[in-house]
Amino acid sequence: MKPTISIPVAAGVWLLSTPGAAAVTAPTHAIHPDAPWARAIDDELSKPLLDQMYGKAKADALRATGLRDKGNGVVLSPESFDEELLDAHDLPLPLPAQGYEPSPGVLYVAFDGVTIVPDCPTSEIANAALNCSPLVDAPTTFPAWGSGNERAGVIQELQGYYADFDLTIVTERPPDWLPYTMAVVGGTAAQIGQQGACGIANVQCDGLKRNHVSLNFTNCGNGAIPDTLAQETSHNWGLEHTNNETDLMFPQVTGGFKQFVDNCMNIVTDPNPLQCGYVHEIHCAGGGGNQQNSYAELLGVFGPRVQDTSAPVLLSTFPANGDVFSTEDSISVTASIDDDSTFIGVKWTWLEGLPGEVDEYTRCTNNVCTDGYNTGANFEPADMPWDFVVLEGPPIGHYSFRVEAFDTDGNYLSEQIEFDVVAPEDLPSTTGDDAADGSGDGGADGGADADAGGTADGGGATGDGTSVGGDGGDGDGGGCRQAPARLPASAWLWLLPTLAVFRRRR
Repeated sequence: MKPTISIPVAAGVWLLSTPGAAAVTAPTHAIHPDAPWARAIDDELSKPLLDQMYGKAKADALRATGLRDKGNGVVLSPESFDEELLDAHDLPLPLPAQGYEPSPGVLYVAFDGVTIVPDCPTSEIANAALNCSPLVDAPTTFPAWGSGNERAGVIQELQGYYADFDLTIVTERPPDWLPYTMAVVGGTAAQIGQQGACGIANVQCDGLKRNHVSLNFTNCGNGAIPDTLAQETSHNWGLEHTNNETDLMFPQVTGGFKQFVDNCMNIVTDPNPLQCGYVHEIHCAGGGGNQQNSYAELLGVFGPRVQDTSAPVLLSTFPANGDVFSTEDSISVTASIDDDSTFIGVKWTWLEGLPGEVDEYTRCTNNVCTDGYNTGANFEPADMPWDFVVLEGPPIGHYSFRVEAFDTDGNYLSEQIEFDVVAPEDLPSTTGDDAADGSGDGGADGGADADAGGTADGGGATGDGTSVGGDGGDGDGGGCRQAPARLPASAWLWLLPTLAVFRRRR
C-alpha cells in the first residue's frame, strides 16, 4: 500500500499572519520593479496545489510529463493523480476527498453557448471560469441549446439525481473567483473528433479540484441529456463507469430508471482502464479497488444537503477603516473571514493608492486574479490567512481596498477598508504608537445594517472576471459597507471537478 499525503491547507496550518498584526512572515516580492514598496506575498497559498503537495521539484517533474493518450478516448494529465502516474514518479497517493470532511460545491450548467480553448493562461490544466480544458485540441465553440422549457426540464431531472448531496446547481455563471464545475450543453461529439460519444469529461481521482469542465452533446438525443450531465459531472469528481444498468455511471445510454446506486458495483475497465481504485476501496472495502459505490462516493465529496442562508462574516481586518500610518511603516493588508461552509471564494481588490505603474492588482481563489489563494477543496475559512499585500514604506496618500467572500449557496459579503498614509511628523498623536508598531485592534467586524441586496449578472461565457457587488475598481469611498446579498433565485437552483484529464465516452 502506497503511503498517502494530505493537503496541509485543509487543516489550516498556514496561518501566516493574524489580523491586527502588522507583519507577514512569508517572503514578499515587488508587484512592479518601479514600485518596490508594494509587495505581493509569497505564502503557501500562492503556490499551485501540486507544489504544496509534493514540492516544486517533484511537481515540475509531474508537469513535464504532459498529456498521455491512453487510447480509447482516455487522456491523462499531470494533474490526474492516477495510479500509473504516481507509481512512475514514486509519489505517495493524495489523500482522497473522502478523507476530508465533505465540502459543498457548485455546478454551472452552460446552455447559452461557450467557446472552450485547450490551454489555460495559468499553471492549471483546466479552469471552468477561464473556459479552458484539454478536452478540445483547438478553440471550439459549442452552440446554445434548448428552449426555456427544455432547459427547465433538464435542470429539474438533474436536481433530482443530486438531491441528497450538498451541491448547488446554477444556470448563470457564479463569480469567477468562486471555484465551480462547468457542464457545457450543446454541439456534437464530431466537433472534437469523438464521434458517437454522448459526453466527455476530465476525471480526477480524489475530487480535490473544483473547477473542471465537461462537454455534454446533443447527438444522442435530448432525452439523454440529463443522464449524460449526471455521469460526466460525476466523472469530474472521480467516479468511474460501473456495470449496473440502473446506476447513472453505466457507460451506455439505455433509458429507464436511473440513480446513483448506493451499493458496491463492479467497475467497467474496458475500454477505459481503472485509475482511481485507491479512492473506490474507501467505500467498498472488500472490492480491492475494483468496485464503486457511486452514491457513497458523492456523499463523501459533498456531504448531505444543507441549505445555508447565512452570509460569510468578516471577523476583522487590518488596517481598520480610518487608520493613519506614516511613510516609515510596514502595513500588512489582511482579513479574517468566517462562514458556516468549508468551501468559499474570497477576493481582494486594490481600489485607491495603487502604484501608477500598475493597472490592477487583485488576489483571489480560483486562479483568475493577479495572485491566488490555492486552498484545496475543504478548509475552515476562519483558519485561512487571507493576506493580500504588504506596503513597505508607502508614499503619502489615501488607500482603499475591497474584500469579498462568496459561498456555494450564493451568500455574499463585501467590505471596503480605507486608511491614510502621512509624513511621520503628521501622525495623530493618539494613534501614532499603534500605527508604528502595528498593534491596532484590527477594526471592522462583518456585521451589516443595511438592507441593500446585491445581485450578480453571472458574467458572460468568457470568464471575464465578473464579480458580484461591483467590479472592484471604482470604490464608492467613505468606507461604505454593503449588506450580505444573495444571487437572484432564478440563478441558484437547488440541487459540481477534477485534476485528471480523462476523455470519457459513454
